[in-house]
Amino acid sequence: MQSLLIRLLRIEGAPISLALALAVIVFSSLNSAFLSLDNLAIIAVQSIFVMIIAIGMSFVLTSGAIDLSVGAVLGLSGGVTMFLLTMSIPTALAIIGGLMVGTAFGLLNGFLITRLGLSDFIVTLSTMGIAGGLLKILAYIRPLRGAETDSFTWLSYGEIASIPFPIVFGFLLVITCTLLLNATVFGREVQASGMSSAGATFAGIDVKNVRLIVFALSGFLAAVSGILLAARLASVQPALGTGYELQAIAAAVLGGTSLAGGRGTIIGTAMAALLLATLNTGLQIAGVDPTWYPVFVGASILGAVAFHQWSESYVEVYDLGASDVANSDISPSSSV
Repeated sequence: MQSLLIRLLRIEGAPISLALALAVIVFSSLNSAFLSLDNLAIIAVQSIFVMIIAIGMSFVLTSGAIDLSVGAVLGLSGGVTMFLLTMSIPTALAIIGGLMVGTAFGLLNGFLITRLGLSDFIVTLSTMGIAGGLLKILAYIRPLRGAETDSFTWLSYGEIASIPFPIVFGFLLVITCTLLLNATVFGREVQASGMSSAGATFAGIDVKNVRLIVFALSGFLAAVSGILLAARLASVQPALGTGYELQAIAAAVLGGTSLAGGRGTIIGTAMAALLLATLNTGLQIAGVDPTWYPVFVGASILGAVAFHQWSESYVEVYDLGASDVANSDISPSSSV
């Protein structure tokens, strides 16, 4: 039984997958409509917006940093895209504009942190305020609604082979980023930078460039999520994106990415984002006041960190015990 638990703890995404399965069982027992195909599709689509920024957050955390600006950048990127649409800018150009804004904020974060040596916490907290303020200014200049085109709306409501486009996009993104983190030189450099920046530098890795790239990636993915969310809502409110940074951190940490850096999992992050969406919908179906949801998200971060520390200690103790047993079975050779 103990060896089974150890193997389970070592499987990427296994603990969060079990938690997701348990949540589905509980909520479906409370209301049979929970398992309807329409409801499951809604949950999957709702999870995509957090999943996308959480994947970017996973890269940042794995590199040994943190990005608190993703929620505000999400909102601003969606707002810029909608703002351009209200000015009759072609949809493709409006989307490119939104993507450029998100990427620019990511590059700004990375530059200030890696080139000027400023704290990642302070920098991203500041840019969170800047992005949030700029979104309010855009919303004040003109209402960010009523200008969506058919092609823009399709981004969140369109289908490919009867599967909602956001789900298809999320699936492809998870596969791509999993390979990027686990099967490329860049991915290994990201993990090495998070394990020990000094050791990675000694090994010839340009840690500053690695972190600059992951911040740019985080900003880009925040913009992607913001644009998809704007297409979903058909409008952008001044508070769009508020609290999304906490959900992104929660999804990354719940999925198995270490807050201390050096270890990340994209599959686990995706499963955790799906779990958060499942809990959000499930709590509503169960009649629980939705204002309790942020409380759960905050508590889940604490619980995930505690579980991560416990599981690492548990596996380490088990490995030491197994090593001692193996050594005791080796009898010393004697000479006559």
